[in-house]
This record gives sequence, C-alpha cells and structure tokens, in this order.
Amino acid sequence: MQKTFPVRIERYAHDGAGVAMWEGREVRVHGMLVGEEGVVDALPRHGLLMGTLRELTVASPSRKSPDELHYLSCSPWQVMDYAEQARAKHDMLERLFAYHEDAPKPQLVSAEKFYGYRTKVEFSFTDRDGDVTIPLALAYHERGGGSRRLSLPSGCLLMSEHMNHSALGILEQLSTHGLTTKELKTLVLRESKSTGDVLAIVYAKAEEMPQLTLEHLPFVKGLMVFHSTHKSPASVPTKHLYTLGETTLTERILGLDITYSWDSFFQNNIPMFEQTAEKMKSYIKDGSDVLELYSGVGTIGLLLASSAKRVHGVEIVQGAVTSAQATAQAAHIENYVAECIPAEKMDARLFEGRDVLVLDPPRAGLHPKVLSMIEGMPPPTILYLSCNPETQARDYATLSKMYEIVENVGYDYYPNTPHLESLLVLKLRQK
Repeated sequence: MQKTFPVRIERYAHDGAGVAMWEGREVRVHGMLVGEEGVVDALPRHGLLMGTLRELTVASPSRKSPDELHYLSCSPWQVMDYAEQARAKHDMLERLFAYHEDAPKPQLVSAEKFYGYRTKVEFSFTDRDGDVTIPLALAYHERGGGSRRLSLPSGCLLMSEHMNHSALGILEQLSTHGLTTKELKTLVLRESKSTGDVLAIVYAKAEEMPQLTLEHLPFVKGLMVFHSTHKSPASVPTKHLYTLGETTLTERILGLDITYSWDSFFQNNIPMFEQTAEKMKSYIKDGSDVLELYSGVGTIGLLLASSAKRVHGVEIVQGAVTSAQATAQAAHIENYVAECIPAEKMDARLFEGRDVLVLDPPRAGLHPKVLSMIEGMPPPTILYLSCNPETQARDYATLSKMYEIVENVGYDYYPNTPHLESLLVLKLRQK
C-alpha cells in the first residue's frame, strides 16, 4: 500500500539512491541527494520502502538540472554536480574498507568524459507514452516503474552520436516494416571507440523477421537478428535468423589492436581503462609469471604480456578465448596463452610458480572455490579489478589474513551513475 510522508536523505545506498529513515524503516529514493528534504510516495519492496519524489522542499547546493528527461533510467546522478559524485564514490570505497586498519586510504581517479563513453547499450521498445499510443520508439525501462517504459526520441547521452544515429536508423527500418512491441524485444549496440564502427543485434520475440539492410547505416558494420523467446526477459539468442556484414569489432588500447566478437564482454570507457591497465602494468616486473582468471577476450593479460615472462589466461567462454588467441597471434605475442575452463573448475596446479594473479570477475565476485585455491597456493601479488566494490570488499575480507592492501584505487568509468571500477593491489603479508 502506498504511503506519502516527508524524508531527509542521510546517505547513499550502493545503487545510488538517497537513503532516509521513516518509522524505523529504510527508505530509498532515486534522484534525491544527501541533505535534501522532500515529500515522497513510497511502496514496500524487498523489505525496504522505495520512494518516488513528489515534492522537493530543501535542495542540496550540489543539485543541478539533469541533461535528459529519462535520466533516472540510465544515469540517476545527472542531478548531482561532479564534485559531489566524486566525493560520494570516494566515501563509498573508504566505508567498504574502513575496518581494515592497516589498509591505505583509497584514491579516486576522476572521469575525463561525462557522456558518450559507453561501448554497449541495450534499448527496449515502446509504443506508449502514458495512456497515449505513439509510433514505435526506442525505450528504457522506467526505474521503479515495473513494466513501464520511457521513450527515447533522440537516444541517450551515454552513447556516442554514431550509436544513437545507428539505433534511430534501425528503428526507422523496423517501423517501415510495420513491426511492433509484440514482435520486438530489444536492440543491442556495441561500438569501437577507436574506429567508430558499430555492431547491432536485434532480438525479436517473433520467430521470423523481415530482411533489414545496412543501407543508410554508415557506421553499422554488422547486423545480427535473433529470435529470443518471450519466456525469458533476457536478451539471449534462441534461434539465429540472419547476419549482415561483420560480427567482430577491433579496439585499439595502449597501441594494441584487440578484436572481440559481438557476444563477448568488453570494457566500457576506454580512456579510463587505459589508465587502469597502466597502473596494473606497473606491478609486473620483468620475468613475472602471470595467471589471469576471468580473462575474457584477453584485454588485460595481452596488455601485461609486454612486461611479463608469461601470461596464462583462463576464461569460461570459448568464443572469448578464441578472440584472445587470435589477437595474440596477430600481434605476435608469443608469451600469452589462453584456456577455456570455468575458473572454479580448474586444476589448482595452475597456481604453481605464479608471481602475479590477475582477477577481473563479474559483479558477483570470486567463486568460493577460487578463494580456496588462492589460500592453498597464494601468489605473492594479486591485482583484483572489480566493477562491484561491495563483492570485492567481501572477497578481501576472506583474503585479508594472508594479504595486505598496497593500493586501493577507484576509477570513475561511469560518471553520472553510482558505479565505478575498483582496483586492489594485494601483497602477501610478511610472516
């Protein structure tokens, strides 16, 4: 049952929402800043109260006007000036690691580019604006709005002009063919920031689709169309319908051309990632034997190979491993090898003789079996990069008896959002 009441925001939650208390219960409100007061409409969800701002009565001096009407759906901190964003992210890192008394204070590397930095986007579709029927449009799901979707007439500022132009061009073709939200699920775009090339992937609920074309899509070098079952909300291929053009992109990072497939994970915010990679390289001494888990298309390991004696990547996705091997061969990197093995199922003997362990896991963090293998055969140095500092801090709590933090650096890959990348440099404690 909806309740309406006044709140005062005390801190930020991990998802960037402002947090207040009301009658002993936590209330989270996206779009409100610390110190602000207002009246909210709130509904219970997952043991919390999720609020929607009805009236702002006391505004923060850090508040600014958002640059997009749909900002809550893509970058809810657009209403916060950047100095406050950076302070909030630094405070979050400090709070997560504060109970390790011997840990150095975290650093935060601020963003250099505030829009157009993303290399991947997933758009939904809508034909409604409230109760009004509209022509087929790109859309994001409304935050806190259940199944409601917000139309995006011009795309999204987090994407480049190439990506938005391409998305709107594909939308025009879909509309021309008379397709509706009944037949369509999502449109995914990926972009190489080095070349400006775009790959487009259409996921359709329909089992047959009309033939699209690359004409009038100057930046789209490849277009794939899949049927994706309506039984799953996720954009996953159920059946391949057809492909036009290419299926890979090439990104140049620190002078190395890395090729990856349409379905492989790749880093966002390339300039910030380059700074991160340079920091990681500074801990690779000549002659280092490096093991990298969750290695993906080999981006980190291949960049470290110029400083190492050997780099051995381990990845669960065969396509990513194949991409890494192809990049190594094309670049004549002979001291890099990659294997397709789930990290938690690999033989612990892979840890033997390693000087450096590199970790870049998904948001869920390290598998418990990986933590056990590290404890059983600990390498002298660990470079742990994470897109989720909360699970990273949880994993370090397990490793802290054996390892100490040498550096704790946050990199603001995602300005105008509460997210960031966090790099921990760990060294074995002296006995």
